[in-house]
Amino acid sequence: MMLIAMIAPEVMVGFAARQFFASQWLVKKYKFSRTQAFFFCMGGFVSSDEHPIATKKQLQDPELGSKLQEAIRNVNKEKITDKSKGDALSKGVALLQGSWFILQTLARAHQRLAITQLEVATLAFAVMNIFIWLLWWNKPLDVQLPIVVGPPTQPDGEPRTLPVQLSHWTRFLGAIDGNYNDEYKPLSSVSVPSFWSMDNEEYSNGAYIFLVLVGTLFGAIHCAAWNTIFPTPAEMWIWRMSALVIAAISAFSLFLSLLTMNDRLGSTLVVFLILGISLYIAARIILIVLTLMELRSLPASAFVPVNWSTYIPHI
Repeated sequence: MMLIAMIAPEVMVGFAARQFFASQWLVKKYKFSRTQAFFFCMGGFVSSDEHPIATKKQLQDPELGSKLQEAIRNVNKEKITDKSKGDALSKGVALLQGSWFILQTLARAHQRLAITQLEVATLAFAVMNIFIWLLWWNKPLDVQLPIVVGPPTQPDGEPRTLPVQLSHWTRFLGAIDGNYNDEYKPLSSVSVPSFWSMDNEEYSNGAYIFLVLVGTLFGAIHCAAWNTIFPTPAEMWIWRMSALVIAAISAFSLFLSLLTMNDRLGSTLVVFLILGISLYIAARIILIVLTLMELRSLPASAFVPVNWSTYIPHI
């Protein structure tokens, strides 16, 4: 998860968006609280036989669905938040830190001070983090223990199966679009996948469009360093091309998603998908390397702090 957050932070934003939209749907559909809905989306509830309760199919089960819904609604919000490692204060502090850095960068641009590629890259991450914190404002964080609710979800006498192990490729694609192709079986598992979010066509398209827009924004922020000072012309052009690749691939992925409706293009789309992911990863690694290389030759104005007194009205 940490590697994905470093290489493609917009994927984390898309994951947060899927959980947010899923929780909103649960609040409207089953009258869960926002905290209960998020806890459900992250696989925080388990049955008495220790199987995750994390799918729409379980909530709609003819025999157990209504019992599970009622059991989840009866869980106190405090019982969930007590397990969380983050409260409104810690989330607010993190949000303010990101907002303060964005404000500083804008002030440097306004005063025509040099903005390094490291600051531009950090700005892009700060914007992504703000999206994540806002989307996950009501989500319990870093919960280590589940909450047992409802009756057993596996009939007595039915043999227990070994936990299903999802492939790394399936987990990676699940991080992008949340689709595990029915490979995840709650009754054959003791936990949910790392990037799990309840699948539902009613909101999945909106979450994917949000991911595309945020990914394009992430690349566009790197393009903001288009005319900044680079150590060499070669590094300048490599940065520009890499930033364009990131923004373009994110936008182009929306077009590819529309083509998936045509079954005849299946193999062609796989080629485009592999090529696009490879180009994206290469572009991200290049930007990270260039960010570090620039530190060897920074312009003098990069060390000049922002003069905040110019923004204070004088009488």
